[in-house]
Amino acid sequence: MKKWFNLLFGYAVIQVTGAYPERFLNLCAQNRRGFWRLRWPDAHTVQVRVHLSDLEELKELAGRCGCTLEVHARRGGVAQAQRLSKRWGFVLGLGLCLAAVSILSQFVLVVEVVGNETVPSAVILTQLERLGVRPGVYAPSIPQREVANEALMSLPELSFMAINIYGTRVVVQVEEAEDKPELLDQSTPADIVAAADGIIEDIQTSAGQAQFVDGDIVAKGEVLISGTIPLYQQNPEKPYAGDLVVHATGTVTARTWRTLEERLPLTVPTKVYEEDTHTGYRLGTLGLELDFFEKSSIFPEGYDKITNTEFLKLGGYTWPVWWQTTTCRGYTIQEQQVDPQQGEALLKELLQQRLERLLEVGDGEILHQDFVTRVEGDTLVVSMVAECREQIGRTVERPGTTGHVEPETQSGEES
Repeated sequence: MKKWFNLLFGYAVIQVTGAYPERFLNLCAQNRRGFWRLRWPDAHTVQVRVHLSDLEELKELAGRCGCTLEVHARRGGVAQAQRLSKRWGFVLGLGLCLAAVSILSQFVLVVEVVGNETVPSAVILTQLERLGVRPGVYAPSIPQREVANEALMSLPELSFMAINIYGTRVVVQVEEAEDKPELLDQSTPADIVAAADGIIEDIQTSAGQAQFVDGDIVAKGEVLISGTIPLYQQNPEKPYAGDLVVHATGTVTARTWRTLEERLPLTVPTKVYEEDTHTGYRLGTLGLELDFFEKSSIFPEGYDKITNTEFLKLGGYTWPVWWQTTTCRGYTIQEQQVDPQQGEALLKELLQQRLERLLEVGDGEILHQDFVTRVEGDTLVVSMVAECREQIGRTVERPGTTGHVEPETQSGEES
């Protein structure tokens, strides 16, 4: 314990030389001035360690006994502070560094999102930035609970959000909402209508009355499963008992034939780039930007601008310090001929994508497809005829309510 006390408050290594240096030690004991690490280099010299605060008084005691006192070293915290006090530049810099660290540690440098799988982090960070949570903001000024609640209202894909601040790092913990099953509206009348022409292969009815059977040919827009079911009873005088109106449900699988077409001009305007380029650089952090070239982001017409931004990555985190390179390259517009083979391949790919999107709704499959290519003037035309199997039934609601409809209500005549 004494060792740490001496290091904190400082001590001095002194050498006392005289005819009788032991008299100096006796005076130190009489005046209760402590010393330690006693050494005798020779009969007239003694070396000891003393408290730095006693140094001036010990010089007086050495003079009273006819000895000379030399200070060989000053050590400890107080001694170091005395040395640094003469180097005001270093002390000022140290003070400024400590102040900068204490102040900058209150600002957000990193915003991290954890717990999301399907919702992109960029979407969450963009919403938080609108609410004031971004790198460079004063961390204690963030109303964590209020921001989290407001962000949840704007992001229905999330069911929970918590904003935690750890020094200069903000961790946003989220949980994604589970998709709720779509509830079937049984109170609204509806029919199942054909979405395309085809030949019915299989019709399954859960509610309603089927209007066709397997093998029938149907046209687009025809009612396949009706939501109106006529009711009859065993009464010769009054056999018709009205209609039962329901929300029709069911599936209708049919073979269909899809005809699609895409066009492409054989002559298209194309950019021809020049060899010379102009490059500009920008450095930014915490909302501050430094442009190394004046107006480096402003270019005349007839130029393409390619911007590449790289953020500083350190310690597994992305810091709000970025370096942006902007390359400007001039071009001229020239008419160029399209390779017919490449154009045909492109149009076929587009037709294939269109067909897949059409069949995606009905969970369909392609059985067979043919392509026809022709040239009309300066235009390349590719047509596709595809034989498919798909679910063509689509629910179409109609006004009214479900339930039993009396004959008088439906026909307007007395039974």
